[in-house]
Formats: sequence, C-alpha cells, structure tokens
Amino acid sequence: MLNDDLFTRITKVRNLREECFKYLEDSAKEMLAHQIIYSIAKLSSEKKGPVKLGEIAQDIYSINDKSKQDNIRLTIEKTLLKCGMVEKLRYAANDVRYILTGYRFQKTRKIESFRGDTSESIGEIFELPRALWPIPDEYFTLKAQKEGYAEGLKKLNSDYNVGKIQNNTLEIINREMNERLNRINRKINTRYAEIEEIVDK
Repeated sequence: MLNDDLFTRITKVRNLREECFKYLEDSAKEMLAHQIIYSIAKLSSEKKGPVKLGEIAQDIYSINDKSKQDNIRLTIEKTLLKCGMVEKLRYAANDVRYILTGYRFQKTRKIESFRGDTSESIGEIFELPRALWPIPDEYFTLKAQKEGYAEGLKKLNSDYNVGKIQNNTLEIINREMNERLNRINRKINTRYAEIEEIVDK
C-alpha cells in the first residue's frame, strides 16, 4: 500500500554520507541536486506519491522540455541515486517516476580501522521541512477533530461548573463527545501513531 510506504519513508531516519549530506544544506541551494530534492519532496507531498521527470522539470525551470529533463535525470543518476536519497520506480517502459527514500537524515562519517570500515553519526538529525512531508489530509483532519472535541469537553465542564447546564445534560453530551473522541484516537493510533509521535515532538 502506497500510504504505508510513504509513512515508512517519513518515520525512518536514513544515514547519509558526508559527501551526500551537502546536497541538503542551505549552502547548496543553487545546486541542481538540492533543487531536485526539494522539488520531489514538494510534488510528492501534493500527489502523495512518486513524480515524473517532466513534473520536476516544470517545477524547477517552469518549462518542460527534453534538455531540462536530461539535466535532471543525469543529476539524479550521478548523485542522488548513488547517495541513496532518491529511488527510481519503473511503472512501464516509458513511465519512470522518482520518490525520496527519506525525509529525515543523519550525517555519517566513514571510519577506517584494522577491524574494517565502520561509520559514526555526526550532528543532529536533519529534517526536510514538515510542510513537504506527504502526510495524508486525513491525519490533519483527525487531529483538528481531536483538538475540537477536547476543547468542547473543557467548555462543557466549565459551563457545568458555573451552572449553565444541568447534570443530566452534561452526562449525555459528555458521553457522546467522549465516544467520538475515542473513535478519533483509535483511528489515529491505528493508522498514524508513528507520524504523530514525530510531528508532536
């Protein structure tokens, strides 16, 4: 299921070699590789899935011609695919699409020793802007509903405490709102628990 695959890409932290990590940094904004990463992220977030070369070209250059597509394709193949930041998906002979392998990255350094090569983590986890994460609209709808019911229950109890509503009315409305809130919480916990944990940090 595509949604499950996208969730995994969001929730997992990918290790990234120093020489590849540079493509994410602000100092690389003028580099085509940097622009491609952010373009794929933006377009994937909008589509909730992989994107075509022509869509990336249109987004970056505001024009979709073969030469622009070739520039992007070569950059992806020579840098981003080798770094493991982008995945190439072949749906058919003439239908190739691209998607990011992750949205959170940990810079790593290679360490050579007599025991063999290893790597160590350097610095904090880097995240692409959360506005570019392909999180389904349903998640944000459920979160808004959850907050709405939580606020509604607070208001209900404060109104009861100042005598604006009677006890039997409180019990009926309280029960109904809590049932709805519990259903929303179950749905979030079932489908979006890992995303909620990250987003709420």
